[in-house]
Amino acid sequence: MRYFLIMLFLCFTFTIGIPAEEQVCEVDRPSIVDRVVNRSYPSVVASTQHVIFNKPPPDSEWDWSYHKEMLSHVDLYWQLSFRGLGFQMFTPKGPKIVAGDVDHVQYEKSQIQSLNPDFLFLALLSYYGAHPSDYYPEDWQYWLRDEDENRIQDTPWQDLLIDYTLPGAEDHFVQMAVAVKECGIFDGIFMDLWAEEEAEIPGTPNTAHLYHGNRVEALISLVKRIREAVGDDFLIIVNTRTEKIPRSAPYVNGAFIETWDAVYPRERILEIEKALSWYEANLRYPQVNCLDIAKSSSEPWDSPANQQLVRTFTTLGLTHSNGYILINGKPQDYDGHFWYPFFDAPLGRPIGEKGQLYDKNVEGLFIREFTNGWAVYNRSGKEQTITLPMETTGVASGITATQHTLPDLDGEMYLKQGTGTSVDINSDGVVNIQDLVIVANALGEAEPDLNGDGVVNIQDLVIVANAF
Repeated sequence: MRYFLIMLFLCFTFTIGIPAEEQVCEVDRPSIVDRVVNRSYPSVVASTQHVIFNKPPPDSEWDWSYHKEMLSHVDLYWQLSFRGLGFQMFTPKGPKIVAGDVDHVQYEKSQIQSLNPDFLFLALLSYYGAHPSDYYPEDWQYWLRDEDENRIQDTPWQDLLIDYTLPGAEDHFVQMAVAVKECGIFDGIFMDLWAEEEAEIPGTPNTAHLYHGNRVEALISLVKRIREAVGDDFLIIVNTRTEKIPRSAPYVNGAFIETWDAVYPRERILEIEKALSWYEANLRYPQVNCLDIAKSSSEPWDSPANQQLVRTFTTLGLTHSNGYILINGKPQDYDGHFWYPFFDAPLGRPIGEKGQLYDKNVEGLFIREFTNGWAVYNRSGKEQTITLPMETTGVASGITATQHTLPDLDGEMYLKQGTGTSVDINSDGVVNIQDLVIVANALGEAEPDLNGDGVVNIQDLVIVANAF
């Protein structure tokens, strides 16, 4: 995640003050709650990069038709800047979000939401460090400095550390969060490197003694003040890895469960599962917990082992949470993501409760019903056979039956008959005007192509209208 930030910082340099051609972003935004609690599943999260490797871009990856289509694949996304929108730190009124044409940026976000009404967009708020080319001057009072008053550069990420425990630093970051709230193009903030135990706070070795105050107390105070300043209708997500955060929990909507394992033994999977369940039970409503899983770096993205990894953790998330999934690669892969067809399953909305066993006598085999089918996750230690109340089709297996076999450390989604790449475009369990709008806004594009003729056109609109 820190590598994401640095690469992004290199792309966007901000100057002091607000140039005359830039506008402060102060626009209203509809409530976030409906986009969180009424969305369809599975839900995918991505951060900083919109490129999808297996959906090749045109001559320029920044071509807007490609850019918006790639972003519309995910339900939750965060970035430092968007279409020229970003922070100006030292305005007469403190940090503000600015852009050359705020109305146009707002329009462009609405185009993404016309393709995916569930789309949520967060701003990165980096309180712990910034890249040297970033928007803070060398004499900024909040840099972390060594005994010789030199700024300290983190390794290996190259960002300069910030002493967020200094008096006044908290005010600065609260003002940044308020600026994000005032710019209704964003739905909240993402904050990296979060912990409630001093020993668990990531950072450069041998620097903890240089901070002027207690880092844990500073973090708790910061997130509490941010929540008080931005109110309820604003998302705050923090990168916790798998640590519990009971003191932050009243103020935080979601945990980003960042893992770098690439190989996940059963004990590690169980640790991640327990952490996710704790966040679901304790964090603030509406919850947006995210699983960040690393693919095997020694194999292609779509290898059988990586596809099994995707199935396992996607269904773990579906059966234990109302959360989001992200599959990451190596740092050199951070210029994009991979889209697994497994994510396209129109599972709909959850009906069943989280964490339910398929059979109370079989530990580690979980099932959850959705409007369009079931998600099943197996870590029981052996292959399992399940029987469903109707014929279903496995998304990965393609098998249609009432009885299905699922290997250990694997998962599957089983769709009810009549569900598929159907006219229920947004997978909310009903065909209505929202599906029609999505198709209408995609005219001339490749998806959602309902009749398989290679392009979205009037015939696809007719198909949706006839299914009302």
